[in-house]
Amino acid sequence: MVKDNLAGNFVQEFAMLWDYADELKLKNPESIIKMTVNIATLESPTHFKRFYVCFEALTRGWKEGCRPILGLDGCFLKGLFKGDLLADVEGECIDSWA
Repeated sequence: MVKDNLAGNFVQEFAMLWDYADELKLKNPESIIKMTVNIATLESPTHFKRFYVCFEALTRGWKEGCRPILGLDGCFLKGLFKGDLLADVEGECIDSWA
């Protein structure tokens, strides 16, 4: 019971992802928002795979600024949800951790 209160209700949170994606598309129509799920059979529950967001303002800034180097940083998720978390980074320095 305590664990459920701390971790939350994953079924309700998963259902809210669709609403979140729709709201992002509504407020940022030129942005790219993609959600991928796995559906094994029609009877089985939907399993979340990935959620990708690239805001149009970031794309425009990238093109105008023309950054010469793009890095990819990642970590392994070891909590309730296993997997990898990847993020693009301009560079890794002491200021990027502040």
